[in-house]
Amino acid sequence: MMLTKRVGLVLSALVLGAGSFAVAPAIASPVPTPMAESACPYSGAHPNLYLTDTGPAVKHAQCLLNIYGRRVAEDGIYGSTTQAQVKWAQQACKIPADGIVGPKTWDCLHPDKSPNPNP
Repeated sequence: MMLTKRVGLVLSALVLGAGSFAVAPAIASPVPTPMAESACPYSGAHPNLYLTDTGPAVKHAQCLLNIYGRRVAEDGIYGSTTQAQVKWAQQACKIPADGIVGPKTWDCLHPDKSPNPNP
């Protein structure tokens, strides 16, 4: 009887010890990905964008503006609000604030490129 209790205690200790390892949180090493890629996935071209343009590239630009807290509707329509926020980003990046999203502005909007409008 005493042997059975001892074996039971040993088994319990092993199970409890193994359980503590099993419930320990796994720690994954971070995978470096640009914020824009994860926050604003887009696989299309980065064309010049002008007031009244529409489509996925406009929606992507709007998403990128929102990374910087600009609160632009991501509706894919390049309207006056989007244009005003593009000009804000251009000024913050010290590039001509013409409201046209061209190559320099695309670089400005992407957080993994430089310059960008981070404060």
